[in-house]
Amino acid sequence: MHTRSKRHDTMEETEVNISLVSVSELKGATAFNRRALRRLGRTPLNVDLNVRAVPDIERSIISLVVSCSYIGVFDFIRTRVFTCAVVVNFEVPGLGAILALQGEDYVVSGKVMSTMLGMAVGALRGVIAVRTADTPLRFRPLPIIDLTALMYRMQFASVKK
Repeated sequence: MHTRSKRHDTMEETEVNISLVSVSELKGATAFNRRALRRLGRTPLNVDLNVRAVPDIERSIISLVVSCSYIGVFDFIRTRVFTCAVVVNFEVPGLGAILALQGEDYVVSGKVMSTMLGMAVGALRGVIAVRTADTPLRFRPLPIIDLTALMYRMQFASVKK
């Protein structure tokens, strides 16, 4: 996969190769609140999404950990009904060239991060579909994620050093 990117320090346009290396469900991160599932009925659910990016510059690998929680309100108490997480690893040759240091955080090019997030969120949705197939959540739509809002919430794709 090729994507065009602008480096933050020089703002030169460069071409970046991104290869999907692996997708896996994060062990122990998928959990159901059986009590909340029994009470679910037509209770509206909100979906909280979290993303953590971990670059390994020496190996030219960047890992995205994408997790979500389905939250319902029962008797005025916000309750997690379901949580799930995936780890998606990407190989990005010359990874250091598309990272810029900003304080203690690395900033990944927005176009590159957007491409990787699109694939990672798609993988998460697939795991959610499989894991909720035999539960009352199977009748709920899968979360639709606004990548633009997510990128903004991530403060323009900054990742910890």
